[in-house]
Amino acid sequence: MIHPFLENTSRITQYVLLWTVYALLQALVLQGLVALPFWMMLADGVIHAAVFGVIGILLWSVVKYGNFEALTLYQRLVNNAAMALLSIAIWLSVGYGLFYMVFGVESSALFIRVLPIRGMTGLLIYLLIMQRFHIAITEMSQQDEGAESLEITEEIKPMKEVQTEMLERIAVKSGTKIHVVLIPEILYLQADGDYVQIFTVQGKYLKEQTMKYFEEHLPDNQFVRVHRSVIVNVEMISRIELYEKQNQLLTLKNGQQIKTSPGGYKALRMVLNL
Repeated sequence: MIHPFLENTSRITQYVLLWTVYALLQALVLQGLVALPFWMMLADGVIHAAVFGVIGILLWSVVKYGNFEALTLYQRLVNNAAMALLSIAIWLSVGYGLFYMVFGVESSALFIRVLPIRGMTGLLIYLLIMQRFHIAITEMSQQDEGAESLEITEEIKPMKEVQTEMLERIAVKSGTKIHVVLIPEILYLQADGDYVQIFTVQGKYLKEQTMKYFEEHLPDNQFVRVHRSVIVNVEMISRIELYEKQNQLLTLKNGQQIKTSPGGYKALRMVLNL
């Protein structure tokens, strides 16, 4: 299964090309600082590029599903600083460790004095990656909201043409246990790849099902798809406030905050008769 960020050939090619260029540039820059043959410098560049490439894919998941928009500016800064330090630390330690395993201690020791330079380089790369990811998230969100608005407009009707059996409970299997989640206990549901995270007052559960299924089988006068990836129990909403231009921010009774899309807020207003 291809990672969502690398969902087409063009993005895969661009991503691989980016790290290939980085590996070559690193070898050229550090060649004058480390007394090793160029092919070893290039191998070191490839190793570090591959490690940061994997970290970048993991960071994409964090950015996409982290719901950072609901955090305050201070919380965003703290989270980003922590992720940057962790990413760079993992990058340097894993990259150095792999080079050590392949070329031995003597060759690896020559790179110790350039660690500060690598640390600064890693920080710049991290910032560039995060900026690109946020741009991609914004573009995807705009496309999703446009499609979502059209979908909601077409699907919202005074009465359903086809009567669908509504869920009264959801059975979730976890290992050898089966949890039974009652519908009124649900706070909200959030898409998670091929699964759906069900958040309740007792905790969260992972169900192998689609958001479309829950949208059709949960009571539509109680559950609203406020975003392409989130369905909220309106009875668990304690406050609605404006958040950035046309978006609204929902605060649930447990303190969780969820951003709505324009189309999702329109559907919510209809259910709440606003």
